[in-house]
Amino acid sequence: MKILHIGQMIGGLDIYIRNTIIYADTEFEYVVVRGKKDNSKPILKNGKAIKECQVAMYRSIGWRDILCVFQTLRIVIKEKPDVIHCHSAKGGMVGRLIGFILRKKTFYTPHAFSFLSSQGSLGRSLFSAIERYTKFNAYILACSASEAELAQTVAHYKPDRVLIWTNSVPDAAKNIPEKDSKQDNGQPIMICTIGRPSYQKNSLFLAEVAKNVISQCPNVKFMILGVGHYSPFLNDIQNIIKENRLEDRIELIPWLEQKEILKYVNSSDLYLSTSLYEGLPLAIVEAMSLGKPIIASKVVGNIDCVEDNVNGFLLDLDTNVFVDKIVELVADQEQKLLKDLGWGSRKLFESKFNLEIQINHLLDIYTNAVVGKR
Repeated sequence: MKILHIGQMIGGLDIYIRNTIIYADTEFEYVVVRGKKDNSKPILKNGKAIKECQVAMYRSIGWRDILCVFQTLRIVIKEKPDVIHCHSAKGGMVGRLIGFILRKKTFYTPHAFSFLSSQGSLGRSLFSAIERYTKFNAYILACSASEAELAQTVAHYKPDRVLIWTNSVPDAAKNIPEKDSKQDNGQPIMICTIGRPSYQKNSLFLAEVAKNVISQCPNVKFMILGVGHYSPFLNDIQNIIKENRLEDRIELIPWLEQKEILKYVNSSDLYLSTSLYEGLPLAIVEAMSLGKPIIASKVVGNIDCVEDNVNGFLLDLDTNVFVDKIVELVADQEQKLLKDLGWGSRKLFESKFNLEIQINHLLDIYTNAVVGKR
C-alpha cells in the first residue's frame, strides 16, 4: 500500500511525518511531497531514503500556489498512491483538491486549523469559510479530540467524515540519559518551552510571565527552544530580555537536531506552554515522555494532553495566574508536587501518546480506507 504525504516539512510537521513513516510496518510504501525550501533531512527507513518530491509550496499565499497544484497533480498521477494524507493549511488545500480531481482516498490533518491563527473576526470568518467550502471528498484526520470538535462545529464536517489519530511520539526516555538530580540547592530551577517566537506561541505573554517569575524567584531560568525559522516576534523578545537585563535568566536556543532539543528538555524541571492554539502539541507530548510536569494554556490541543493535578495545570491566559502557579510550584524546596506531576506525565504518555503503540491505529485507518471500510 502506498501513502503519499503532502505538506511543508518544517518543525512539528516534519517530526510527525518522519516518525509515522519510520515506525510504520515495512509493507507500507511512502512518498513525501514537500516545499522546495523546507529545511528537511532525508527520511531514512531501514537504511533507505524515502522518496521525496519538491514542489513550489510556500507559507505565503500567491500565484505560486497554482504552480504547486499542477506540480503535485503530476506527481500523484505518476506515483498512483492508494491514500493521500495532506497536512496543515497549504498542503491540506492542495491535497484535498487533487484527491477530489483524481477520486483518491484523502485524509486531511489540520495540525491546528488556519482560522485559529487569525487575529481578527473578519480573517477568522474568511478562513472558516475556506475550510467549510473546500472539504471536497476528504476525511478529517484530526490530531486531537478538540481539533475533531472544531472540524464539526466550525468547518462543518459531518461526524462520519471526522476521524482522530492522536499525535504521538517515540519514547524519548529510551534514548536520552536520565536527568541528574539536583544535589546542590544553588542550582537554578529550569523552565523550558519549545516554539518559534510567534503569535501562535503567544511569545510576548511568555516573556512577561518569565520576567515576573524571575523577579520573585531569582533561582529560576527559562529556556526558549526552537528559535530560528520564521520567528516573527524574535526581535521583540530580544528587546524585552535586553531592556530588563535578563540575558543570564532567559536563554534563546536555536532549532537543533531533535535529540539535542530533547536533551535540553530533559535537563529542565518544568515545561511551559502559553500558546493561543494548537493541534495537539508534540513538544508537550515529548516533555511528558521525559516525565516533565506541564503548565499550559487552556486552549485547543493543550487540553487533550494536560490533566489538572495529574500531570500539570491548564490555566487561563492571565499573566498573574501563570506567575502565581509557577511560583507556587518552584517555591517547594522538596519539589514533591513537581515530581508527582512528572510521574503523572510519564503515565499519561505511556497510556495515550506512545507512537510505538499508537502507530497501528493510524495504519488501520489507512488500510480500512483502501479496502472500503471507510
